[in-house]
Amino acid sequence: MNALTDPRFSSLVGAMPETTFVEAFLLLSPAYFIEPHRDIIRALHPTAERSMNIKPLQEIFDEFASKLAQIIRLRVSTGLAEFTHLLACAAAMGDAQMARSAWQAMQDRNVEPDTQCYNHLMEALIWDETFTGLRKYRLRVTRFSYKMRKNAPIDSGWSGYGTAARSVLKSVRVIFAEMMAKSVPPDETTFVNMMLASCRTGWVPGIKAVLKAAWNIDVDELLTAGDQSGASDIYHTDPASSLHPTGRLLFAVAHAFGTNNEIQAALHLVEFIAGRYNIPIPEKVWLELFEWTFVLSRRKFGPDAEEQAHTRVKPRFVTQLFDTMTTDPYNVRPTIEARLKIAKLAWDSRILKNYMPQMYASYETLMETRQGRWEARSAIAAFMKRRRLHKSRAGWQSRDLADAIHTYDILRLHTAQQTELVRKLARNMLINKLWTGRDNPAWFRSLFPVALEEWRDFLPEDFHLNTRGGVVHFDGKVRWGSRYRYSGKRIPIRRPTPYNDVEPGDEDNYLDDEFFWEAILRLGPDIEPTSASLKRLFEPVLEKYRPAEDELFMLSRN
Repeated sequence: MNALTDPRFSSLVGAMPETTFVEAFLLLSPAYFIEPHRDIIRALHPTAERSMNIKPLQEIFDEFASKLAQIIRLRVSTGLAEFTHLLACAAAMGDAQMARSAWQAMQDRNVEPDTQCYNHLMEALIWDETFTGLRKYRLRVTRFSYKMRKNAPIDSGWSGYGTAARSVLKSVRVIFAEMMAKSVPPDETTFVNMMLASCRTGWVPGIKAVLKAAWNIDVDELLTAGDQSGASDIYHTDPASSLHPTGRLLFAVAHAFGTNNEIQAALHLVEFIAGRYNIPIPEKVWLELFEWTFVLSRRKFGPDAEEQAHTRVKPRFVTQLFDTMTTDPYNVRPTIEARLKIAKLAWDSRILKNYMPQMYASYETLMETRQGRWEARSAIAAFMKRRRLHKSRAGWQSRDLADAIHTYDILRLHTAQQTELVRKLARNMLINKLWTGRDNPAWFRSLFPVALEEWRDFLPEDFHLNTRGGVVHFDGKVRWGSRYRYSGKRIPIRRPTPYNDVEPGDEDNYLDDEFFWEAILRLGPDIEPTSASLKRLFEPVLEKYRPAEDELFMLSRN
């Protein structure tokens, strides 16, 4: 990416042979630049993103799109492969404007789109602006949401794909009609996009019609008559067929029916399709089903409260689904985000014994991610140490180093996300003053002090709690919403107390990443932190904190 966007190489990029350029351009994949950040940041509220001082997802999207456009502008001619890649990138970001611009450029240059191009264009329209800000929380279809998207102004929180006169379903149908007119063969992804376009506008009959037309799955008959209905005569059972279902269809079914308040239909259809086509159900599908089951279990307020009450599922159904997917034969490993939802149910019912296991398990997951991050961090530090000892001027452009930095950077972001979710669990645990019953003071008299000691690293220095006897105020510099909500330069850990089985370990003295890399810079004056290969590693810490001398001593232990 840095080579292709460097102004010094612009003439070379422009004159590069077509096959060579395409091979390099396709390496700039959303799977590397976009999807890891998109999937990790999705679990964080925009307020948490700001307090954590991580690069906003929209900024990552804009930077990636801008660089791709800069590269393409250098080329005199652009072919199908480059346009297909641009459309795929637009789809990964949910950037309808970028997709339409690439599509118009294809028409201007008389480049004929293939099935993949049409699929990417549909996908970009369907997921337009659904990954960033508060819009990621507004995919559920209700009369209120339909109305808000009907004439949504920019930056309203409802911008992106539209309904009614600006319906995304209408746009996707026009694209599909063009495909058919040009005899471009559809595949599984094409019909999945048709389903998702219907789901965006709340047109459930359209979702069912696609399943019937493409795979001969009669949803209504299946839900009434069961698996032994006429749906046994399904289409495209040959695995070699381009219309043979995969996990993509299972996810689309879970998402389409889940967002349209029909979670029972989603569960039944996923199980039916997976069984009839012998498809393993991916973890992503289980987590999607679980998320929408949880959403539909929550009590709603506002304009749609009465309507949504009719589609609400009982909270115990959420717990049952969680138990089903995390045990044999599925054995899905729950994310901390999923455990946070189960903990929320326990929080609502004030059952501490159901809340704490999710908190303990979440911390164990965090520790495993930290271990991976620590190993990746140590590998990079060892590389730098070897280079310093050998006094070598070469090596910063090493592919191995670049791969190690990428692996570490994703683990660093994942660790930050999980730490934030554990902080949220700790906060919720401490602010619930009714854990042991309305008339039982045991929580604040005995359990609260122990919990405060055990989880103090995940809490700010300054916060207050309302108790039956008054307000307890802890006075300190760091507050809720501060960038650092724990004191010191060490990573936050669960502390050993006389009442738990936690053993103090080496992690007690681990420097947090920013202080670690700041110390590395002090020890290595020859390091070039703004170079192409190291900028990603050092950019978050260049203008931050300066460690004291004791950090340099601890560095040798880390």
